[in-house]
Amino acid sequence: MKPMQPYNSTSQSLKQQHAFAFVLVPVILCLAVVFPARAAEPLSQLVDEKAGIYLEAIDLNSHVKQFLLSPVANRFRNTQVFQTWLQSQDVINLKQGLRDIESVTSQPLLPLLNQFFGQSAGLAIFNHGPKQNPSLLLLTTIQEPAAVQKLLEDWFTKTGLKITSGSFQGTTCYELRQQADPAAPSVIYAFLDQTLVVTDKRQNLESTISLYHQKLKKQSPEHQQSLFNLEMYRRARGVLGDDITGSVFLNPRVWDEHIKPPQNEIEQGVVNWWKKTGALIAGLHLKNTVALEAVILFNSKEIDLPLLNILQTPAEIPDQYTLIPKKALAVLSGQLNVNLLTNRIISYYAEKNPEKWQKFHAVSMGLLGGLDPVTEVSKVLGPSVLFYSVPRETLSFDAISFDGLVAMQLSIDDSEPGATDKSKYQTALKNVANFLMNSILSHHNSETAPGNQPSILKIENHDQYHMRWIESLGPYRPAYGINERQLVFASSPELVREFFTLKSEESLAASPLFQSWKETFFREEKQLCFLNIASIRAFIEQNSDFLAEQLSKGHGGDLEKGNKKLAGLKSLLQSFDGLFFAAGLQKTQVRVIFGLGSLNSAQ
Repeated sequence: MKPMQPYNSTSQSLKQQHAFAFVLVPVILCLAVVFPARAAEPLSQLVDEKAGIYLEAIDLNSHVKQFLLSPVANRFRNTQVFQTWLQSQDVINLKQGLRDIESVTSQPLLPLLNQFFGQSAGLAIFNHGPKQNPSLLLLTTIQEPAAVQKLLEDWFTKTGLKITSGSFQGTTCYELRQQADPAAPSVIYAFLDQTLVVTDKRQNLESTISLYHQKLKKQSPEHQQSLFNLEMYRRARGVLGDDITGSVFLNPRVWDEHIKPPQNEIEQGVVNWWKKTGALIAGLHLKNTVALEAVILFNSKEIDLPLLNILQTPAEIPDQYTLIPKKALAVLSGQLNVNLLTNRIISYYAEKNPEKWQKFHAVSMGLLGGLDPVTEVSKVLGPSVLFYSVPRETLSFDAISFDGLVAMQLSIDDSEPGATDKSKYQTALKNVANFLMNSILSHHNSETAPGNQPSILKIENHDQYHMRWIESLGPYRPAYGINERQLVFASSPELVREFFTLKSEESLAASPLFQSWKETFFREEKQLCFLNIASIRAFIEQNSDFLAEQLSKGHGGDLEKGNKKLAGLKSLLQSFDGLFFAAGLQKTQVRVIFGLGSLNSAQ
């Protein structure tokens, strides 16, 4: 790069110590700009492959506009939380800051930002070793380079910055420094056609200019050492959805030198995960649903990690969403390799307590009719596991306000000869369930005061399932049900009956919102946590007096405070209909997604 030559600069009334901050304002604000069009080519083509982190925003105009018109945004604007925030000191300070910027530029802020960052933007972070700070590289596609250059000249003149110019490979570059402190870090920028490049390290700019000329000469990708051509970046970018608003890419290998030697088993496990991670990428979705998805990509196609082996199950196993009622408040659904988990727990326990394990093993085999709990019974448990909660019919202060159900799939091989082999597993599991219920019943009745009604064990046999429950165990009625495919435990017999007789059109899977999310966000992700906010809102509305009184107990019985707290919760929940967290585990990657939102009533 040729030596920088002085460029005209004068000092104005702004304080010198704040001038450099004004230079960085566009860099920070660019991440929140409304972009009117999608860039023709990805800016990652101009980023060196040695970048450790890369943030990219794409087509924000259509995404943000769509989101601002969505039910989620419209309803959130009417919430008490949002209205209170609008009157907060933070918002007052923000508005004042925007007015200060407009006073310097003499232009309205949003059109100015649109002029600066018209199409797309990327921010790369480079590592320079443990003893040096990382450097930044900002790239943004602009509509009118000449107008932006003139605007920058006016900006820097008003803020009292010293500007020098030079060139590299025929491209004019500009360097900015504070006149009051020549030793302060500089900012360097240049225009590459319609791309504005800003950085705090000359090496980054030179690398970008070199990549730009390589692209102009149409050199083959293997000779263009850009982030865009990096194999792991391409693989990471390919796993995200096509409609993402922005993404963040992390290259772990760039940061390896910052990892300290592990001091214990937990740190060793974290380091092992880090070493086996080839890349990490996250993407943001803005539609009727605000969703953040993150993917950990392993650097090998066959990764042996204990957690993955326990949670990893065959992809062809169907989900259980048709077994969950629409009214469910909260859902946990997933897959679990019970046999592998049992083996790991038992091997650890048996090694630590061999005598206790031998006794427990003998008792277990007796209850299981001679079947070994580790080598035989654990093989038929799972892999699908399910929990959900529903509102209780009658609420009381001495009981939780919802009932719950836990279901576990029984994977009994259909190829086994005759029904006898299947029934032996059912009999074994019934023996254990009956033993547990009888123990609970006996203990409760032995502790019941004389004259009080004792708990009673009740039994129902149906064509589809067998059920047993305890009547009058305090405010609860614990029950279990079993058939050839499911083992179910619940806090009431009604939940067991509903589970085995639920029609698919009355299930959560038939809900339009849930259907939309499943098809869009967790089509292959089997581990799911779901909060049905619409059902929770309805539950609060139907039982507001009771819940307000219950909340007031935490405030010394002050009912007014209880009502105020409940009103705040209701206002917050009005803005969306559901919330989910999903995860998919494979041998090559781990993908997690968090989202909240609602479905457009027109859909």
